[in-house]
Parts: sequence; C-alpha cells; structure tokens
Amino acid sequence: MECNKLLQEAAIFEQELVQMRRYLHSHAETGFDLPETLAFVKEKLSSMGYETKDCGKAGIVALAGGKKPGKVFLLRADMDALPMKEESGESFASKNEKMHACGHDLHTSMLLGAAKLLKAHEDEICGTVKLMFQPSEETFEGSKNMIDAGLLENPKVDAALMIH
Repeated sequence: MECNKLLQEAAIFEQELVQMRRYLHSHAETGFDLPETLAFVKEKLSSMGYETKDCGKAGIVALAGGKKPGKVFLLRADMDALPMKEESGESFASKNEKMHACGHDLHTSMLLGAAKLLKAHEDEICGTVKLMFQPSEETFEGSKNMIDAGLLENPKVDAALMIH
C-alpha cells in the first residue's frame, strides 16, 4: 500500500479522530479504573469489526490481519489520565478532577485511527498486528499487568512500537 494513499484515507476521518480525542479528554479516568474509556474503546473497535479481548485488570487487545503468514507486531496506546484538575477552559475540558495532561487521550485516538486503517487493509497485512490499549501507565503497573495476563502470547509478539 502506498503511503500517500494511506495518508489520504486517514485525512477522510480526521474529524472523527478529533471527536474521539475530545470525548476521551473530557472523560478522563485514572489507573485501572477506566469504565467509560474501556466501554468507548470496545465500542469503537467492535463497530470497526474487531473482536476485543480483555487483558489483565483493564487492558484491551484486538488483532488485525492474521490471514497471511508473517510476524506479529504490537502497537500500544496508553489510556489513563492523571489525578489533577484541568483548568484549560477548553469546551472539552475534563470536569472530574482527572486530566489527560500527558496525551493518553491522543494515544488512544491515534491507535483507534490506526485500527480503522488496518481493518480497511486487513487482507494486505502479512502477519498480524496486535493492538494493545493499556491502563495504568502513569503508575507503571499497566504493562506488567497485561504482560502477566498473557499479552505477549497467543499470538506471540515479535516486535512492538508505542508513542509517548
């Protein structure tokens, strides 16, 4: 797939991603206590045609590809916020004494955008892309919890990438 074509496809749903990020930003949750975030991410993934799997205390995993042989590549996004009051004045500001000050709302939205592109091109994927939506990054507990719950197996992950 040509990179420019993927960028053009992504541009088509740019405003959808902006709205996702603003929703997540205004509904900030911390640690492993992410009921609204989890419901939102699962609904978005399901609407794209993904089967989601709970992983650990509050993680979500979904798979793209797998129809052609190849390696397993993991993409990670953090979902949790910090326990602090937002005073930005933005229309989508969090009002619950929790705030996405580190951009995890953006991380989650970006991975949902990648999931949408991957699903649209699923038949072209050699191997599998494992999508990891991680809780509790701010307390350094979420990834270990998900790894202990089997994140890196079934299918076994060969390489991983995340943005922070």
